[in-house]
Amino acid sequence: MPALTLERLEKRYPGHVAASSVSLSVNDGEFISLLGPSGCGKTTVLRMVAGLIEPTGGRILIDGRDVTALPTNKRNIGLVFQSYALFPHMSVFENVAFGLRRHEVLTPYAGLVYDLGEHYSAYASYTDIFQPQNYRDTSGRY
Repeated sequence: MPALTLERLEKRYPGHVAASSVSLSVNDGEFISLLGPSGCGKTTVLRMVAGLIEPTGGRILIDGRDVTALPTNKRNIGLVFQSYALFPHMSVFENVAFGLRRHEVLTPYAGLVYDLGEHYSAYASYTDIFQPQNYRDTSGRY
């Protein structure tokens, strides 16, 4: 059974469709990425999974349980936003591990160092990576 299943998930606003008929399954232990251009609905889908916004259609299942209408605090889902919501006094690793430690679910992956561009690791400081000139150099854009 998949750990996360999205069935025809959608979010519509008056005059705008933010996400349309998104379906996917993620098995326990899998690592996935949502890729696409700005405005295609990646963040909207993540916000719906976390319970921060309510879908206008479809279902969200976690371990086979429909959580579509479940409040955010009952889902046990974490969402790490881009730089503005990071703790500047912590390393990248510490920012990611913060919620895991709080819920005592830090996994064996905790020691794994992720490369961020050619020169950065998960133990780099927030300011080393998220200064505008460094961000532009590692990602190719702001």
